Amino acid sequence: MTSIAILIDTPQGARLLAASSAREAALKAESVIATVGRTSLPVPVSVECANPDTADRLMNYLADVQMERLLAEAA
Repeated sequence: MTSIAILIDTPQGARLLAASSAREAALKAESVIATVGRTSLPVPVSVECANPDTADRLMNYLADVQMERLLAEAA
């Protein structure tokens, strides 16, 4: 079982998420990012887990999620 922690610094305050899988972590983080207004994006995100490859994949994925929101709302 993977233990993943994600810290997202939103304008409303820091959110600390815990998950046992990368999929669960991504879904939880996406739901938090979805609540952040466009003018506040991108928000700082930190991922901690035992597997550096998993942490890197999640960081890149969450950066892409934020970029897609910025581009979609700008169009």
